[in-house]
Amino acid sequence: MWRPADSVGGGPQEIRIEPYEDGDPQEIARGLSSTVLRQIDTRSFVEMLDAAPTGIDQAVEEEAGLLRGWLADAPRGVTDRYLAMLSAVYVRVVEIGERAPIQALEEITNIKQATLKGHLRAARKRGFLTKVEGKAGGQLTEKADEVLRGMKSGAGTEEV
Repeated sequence: MWRPADSVGGGPQEIRIEPYEDGDPQEIARGLSSTVLRQIDTRSFVEMLDAAPTGIDQAVEEEAGLLRGWLADAPRGVTDRYLAMLSAVYVRVVEIGERAPIQALEEITNIKQATLKGHLRAARKRGFLTKVEGKAGGQLTEKADEVLRGMKSGAGTEEV
C-alpha cells in the first residue's frame, strides 16, 4: 500500500497485490475475489502511517516561524510583498492537506480570519494567487514568484 509522504490523512492511494512465488498456480489463475479484497486491512495501514512521526508538522512550523518573523519586520499595510508571502503560505497550507487553511493561517499570523479572507481576495484581485471555484486553494502566479524573489532586494513594498 502507498500514500504520498505529504498526505495528512486518508487511506492508501495505491494498493499493489502480487501472488506469492510459490503460490498455487490454479488459485493464482483464478485471480482476486471480492472476498480477498475485503480482507485487506487498510485501517491498520492508515493507523500505522498516522502514528509514524512525519516531517510535515515540523516543516509547517518552520514555515510558520519564518512568516511570523517576516510579519514582525514587515512594513505595515497590505503591500505586494505581504500579499505574495501570505499567498505562498496559504498555498502551502492547502497543499499539505489542512482542512481549514484560513484557521491555520489565523493561528500562524494572529490575524483574524475575516481579515485574512479579505487579504487573500486582494491577492487574487492583484494577480498573486489563482482562484479555485468552490473550494480552498489556488496557485501562486508568476507575479507572486517575482515579488518573492525580489524580497531580498527590497522590491514589492508598494502600499495600497
